[in-house]
Amino acid sequence: MRGIPRLMYTTITIFYVSLVSIISMILLKRREVTTGEQSFISKLGEGSDHIFAAFFRGIRRCISYINKHTFIALAQWVAFHVLVRVRKIYVEIKHQALQNTHSKKVIDMVRGKGEIKKHGASFYLRRISGEDKKNK
Repeated sequence: MRGIPRLMYTTITIFYVSLVSIISMILLKRREVTTGEQSFISKLGEGSDHIFAAFFRGIRRCISYINKHTFIALAQWVAFHVLVRVRKIYVEIKHQALQNTHSKKVIDMVRGKGEIKKHGASFYLRRISGEDKKNK
């Protein structure tokens, strides 16, 4: 319980520091636009402008190659790989469940295998198992 308030205070502090930073950046940019002179932060970032320009140019070029057909192929490729990994996880969980006798019993009951007793099953389960026919 002691860690929760500390986490809450940290989150609130980060939020307010971010909010003050955003507001100050907007005000600095407004001052820069109205006066025409660069701020200290703009002068610092001036040296790396060409790096970011090249990076965004490369992203724009990659996106320009994507049309309807390549998007569908890319989406199918991603979906295939996601589903393969999900299936591996499912198979591993099922394997671990079948190792446990209690889990195996539950899985068998869900599948409808095993013994259905008169007092332990609903009317519907007794009917589909054929037990009602045996009793008549």
